[in-house]
Amino acid sequence: MKVVKKKDLERLNEELRGIEGVATALGTHTSTGIPDDEKKINQRRKIFGSNTYKKPRPKGFFRAVYRPLDEFAILSDYVNVVAAVILFVAAYGIGSCMPSSARKSKAIISGDEIEVLRGGKSKKVSKSEIVVGDVVCLKIGDEVPADGLFLRGNNPQLEERDSEISGRAVQVVNEENPFLFSGSQVVDGYGGCQMMVTSVGMKAKWCKMMRKPSCGSSDEKIDTVEDQVYNLTCSIRNKVGLPIALLGLIAFLARYFTGNTKGKQEIINGKIKVEFWDSSLVEFIATAFITVVVVIPESLRLGMALTTFYSKKRLMADMEMVSDTSVSRCETMGSVTTICTSKTGILTMNRMEVKEFYLGEHSVLEKEAYLTNASTHVKNLLKEGIALNTSPSTPTDKAILSWAVRVLDMDMEVKCRCLVLRPDHRDDEAALNINSQKKKRSGVLMKREVDNTVHVHWKGEAEAILEMCSSYYDNSISRNPIDLDDEQKVKFRRIVQHMTERSLQCIAFAHNQVEPVDGRHTLKEDGLVLLGLVGIKDPCRPKMKAAMKDCQNAGVDVKMFTSDNISSAEDIARECGILLDTDDQEGAVITGEAFRNYSEDERMEKVDKIQVMANSSANDKLLMVKTLKKKDGIVAVSGNNSNDVLALLEADVGISMGNKAGTDVVKKVSNIVILDDNFASVARLLKSSICIYNNAQKFIQFQLTLNLAALAIIFISAACAGEIPLDFTGVLWLNLIVNTLASLALATERPTEEPIKRQPVGRKEPLISNIMLRNLLGQVVYQIVVVLTLLFKVKSVSKKRNTLIFSAFLLCQVFNEFNATNLESIENVFKGIHRDIAFLVCTGITISAQVLFMQLYSHQEDGYFVMLNLWHWGICFGFAIISWPIDWIVKCIPVPKKPLVNYLSDTFKVVAQFGMKK
Repeated sequence: MKVVKKKDLERLNEELRGIEGVATALGTHTSTGIPDDEKKINQRRKIFGSNTYKKPRPKGFFRAVYRPLDEFAILSDYVNVVAAVILFVAAYGIGSCMPSSARKSKAIISGDEIEVLRGGKSKKVSKSEIVVGDVVCLKIGDEVPADGLFLRGNNPQLEERDSEISGRAVQVVNEENPFLFSGSQVVDGYGGCQMMVTSVGMKAKWCKMMRKPSCGSSDEKIDTVEDQVYNLTCSIRNKVGLPIALLGLIAFLARYFTGNTKGKQEIINGKIKVEFWDSSLVEFIATAFITVVVVIPESLRLGMALTTFYSKKRLMADMEMVSDTSVSRCETMGSVTTICTSKTGILTMNRMEVKEFYLGEHSVLEKEAYLTNASTHVKNLLKEGIALNTSPSTPTDKAILSWAVRVLDMDMEVKCRCLVLRPDHRDDEAALNINSQKKKRSGVLMKREVDNTVHVHWKGEAEAILEMCSSYYDNSISRNPIDLDDEQKVKFRRIVQHMTERSLQCIAFAHNQVEPVDGRHTLKEDGLVLLGLVGIKDPCRPKMKAAMKDCQNAGVDVKMFTSDNISSAEDIARECGILLDTDDQEGAVITGEAFRNYSEDERMEKVDKIQVMANSSANDKLLMVKTLKKKDGIVAVSGNNSNDVLALLEADVGISMGNKAGTDVVKKVSNIVILDDNFASVARLLKSSICIYNNAQKFIQFQLTLNLAALAIIFISAACAGEIPLDFTGVLWLNLIVNTLASLALATERPTEEPIKRQPVGRKEPLISNIMLRNLLGQVVYQIVVVLTLLFKVKSVSKKRNTLIFSAFLLCQVFNEFNATNLESIENVFKGIHRDIAFLVCTGITISAQVLFMQLYSHQEDGYFVMLNLWHWGICFGFAIISWPIDWIVKCIPVPKKPLVNYLSDTFKVVAQFGMKK
C-alpha cells in the first residue's frame, strides 16, 4: 500500500519483484483473477477489509428512544399512561430512523457494478464487494473503485483528482506508471484496461485523506433542531417546571394542613378525615409529577420527532433526495448562512458547445463561411487532427467532435486512412504523449497510408500551443503557411483573451510533417503550423438566476469554486447571477492562491466579500469552509467530484449532486444526495428546509404556550384556590391528542412559490426568537385569565366547573394552532388555510376527539368531568375564538431584532464589570 500511495516504482520492482510478485503474494493471478470461491473471498474481506467507507452508524430504534426513556417514568395504573408510552416510543423511534424511501433511493445510488475476473471468468459485482487481489476490468468512463496496479491495456488515460493540483490531471498509465487510485476516471483507453486491487475501503487513498484530523473535525458541531429542543426542554424542566411544582406543592400543603382548601374539608381539628390514597394531596402530587415529567420535557420532544419525521419524509419524496446516514441535515440546511458550490455540472450543464472558430485571425464558425474560406488542405489537416487526437471521453472533446462532424463534414474514415504510431507496432515509433500539467495538451504521431509520410498533430490550451508554433494558416485558399512573428502572436493572444473573458475555453490545433532523425520519428514540439482556434463554452443551466435570487432573498450567500481562470470564472458567475452588476466587485473574485497566501486575520476579514474563487484546489475549498465556520457561519457545500471531498467533509451540510455525474466517493461522504445535477435543486432544498425549520418553530411556540400556561394555572390555582382544575388524566389527554395532532397539523405546511425573505439563523442564534416569545406570552396570559375567570367566577359544582375549564383550555390550544401557522405576519390567520387540507383534518379530528372524550368519560360515576350542554360548549368555543383577535393585537407589538438572551448576557457582563470595578 505504501508503494502504491507513493508511486514508488523502484521499490515495486526491486523489493516486491514487480506486479507478478505482488500477485503471487496476494494469491491471485494476473490473467484469471482470484478463485471464485465465496468462502475465500470472505476470508480476503476479513483480512484486508471491505471496499466501503465507514461513517457513523445511523441511530437505530433503541438508541433513538434510550435518552427519552431514561427520563420517562410514570407510575400509574391507567391505560392512557400505557398508551402515551407506546405512542411516544413509536413516534420518536420511527421519526429518528431513516425513511424507507431514502433506503430505496440509496440502494439505487450505491448499486453501481463493475466487471471483475474471478476463476478466469468475467462477472459483474457491486463495487462494495471488491476485495484485495481482484482483477478489475475498466473501460472508458469507469471510475476506479479502489487503489491498485496496472496489468494490461493500450496506455489508458486516467483523470486523477489531486488536492495539490487545481482542477484535474490526466495521466497515462503504463509499465512506467502502473499506479491507479480510487476516484480516478478512465477517459481514454482504446479497448479498456485491467488492474489488480491492492487497497480497498478505508485503506484507499481518498479514504485515508478523509481520516485526516483536518477533515470534518471541527470542534464546534451544529446541533440539530431536535438536539436544541432536548436542551431547551431540560432547561425548562429544571429551571421552571421543578421550581414551580415545588412552590405549588409547598403552597398547597400549607393550605391543606391549615384546612383552607376548597371543597370538602379533609382535615378537621388537626385530624385527617379521609384515607390518604383518596385525599386531594395524592391527586395534586400525581398531577404535578405528570405535568413536570411528561408535559414539559417529553411532549415537546415527541412533537418535534413527529414534525421533523413527517417534514423530512415529504421533502425526500418531493426532492428525490436521500441522506447517507442521517436525515437531520435536511433541517440544518434551513439554517445555513453560506452555500459553497462547484461550477462544472452544477451551475453549468457540463455540455460543452463550440461557440467560435478562428481560421487565422478571422472567425468562421458557421459551416458556409468555413467551406467558402478554408482551403481543402487545411480542412483535411483539421479532420486528421480532430479524428486522431480527440476521444469522446470528456465534455470538451465531445463538443469538438460534434462540431467537426456538423461543420467540417468529418467522418470516421479518416482513421482508416491514417495509422496512429504506437510502441507495440515498431520499436522506432514514438508513442502518444500527454503533458497534463498546468497547460494541458496532447500530441499524436501518425502515418498517412497514401504517401507513407509521418505527421504530428497537437491539440491543447491555446497559450501552450501558440508557444510551439512558428507559422499559421489563414482563410485563403493557399496551402502556404504564414510566418507567426511576435506581432502576430500578440494578435492571437488578444483573440484568446477575448474568448477567455467571455468564459470560452480556447483550444488550439497545430500540425507539422516529421522527418526521420537517425532513422527515428520523434513527436516534434516546436516549429508547428497553427491550424485554428476553437472557443468552447459550458452554458449555464436554465433558471439559474432565479435560483440564486431565492438564495439571496433567504439571506444565504452563494460562493462559487472553479478551476477556471479568473476571467472565465467572473463571466460565468455573472451569467449565473452570483455576481450582480450593482455589486462592488472589488475583492469579490479571487484566485485560490491569493486566498491561500492571506494571513488568518486577512482571510477572516475578506471572506464575506468573496463570491468567486478561481484556479482553486481542494485545499483552497477546505480553507474557505473552515474560515467561514470560524466566523460562526453554517456552511453547506455542493459538489460532484473527488476534488470536493475535503470541503464536503468539513461542511455542516455536504450535498452530493447527481446520480450519474457524482462520483462514489462524493456520495459516500455527503449528508444529502440529490438525484439531479442542477443547483436549482439546492435552492429548492433550501426553501423546503427553511419550511421545516419554520414548522418546527411554529410547533415549539404552540407547545410552549400550552406548557407554560398549564404550569402557571396549576401553580396559581394551588396557591390561591387550594385545588387543581386540571387532573393528570386531562394532562395526559392533552399530551396524547392535542400535541400529537398539532405536531402533524403544523408539519404539513409546504413551501410556497413566494420568495423567502428572512435573515439566516446562524450558528449561535437561539431556537426561540423574540417574535415567538412575544406571541406565546400573549396567549399564555390570555389562557391564564380564561382559566382563572372560570375558576373563581363560575358558580356551580366543582366537577361542572372543572369540565368547563378543561374544555375551554383545550379548545384554546386548538384555536391557537391557527395563530401558530404564521409567526410574524398580522394578516388574516385563515389566508390560504383552505389549501392545507392536512391541517384542517388534524384540527377537525382534535375537536371531534375532545367532544367524544368528554361525552364518554363524563358518564363514569367516579369520573372527574361531567356532561356539558350546548350552552356550555358555546362558552368554551367563545373563549377559544377570542384568542384570534388577541393574537392579532399581540403581533402588532414590535420586538427588537437582537435576541433577548443576548440582552441578558450583556446585562450580566455590565454588572460583572461594575462589580470588578467596585
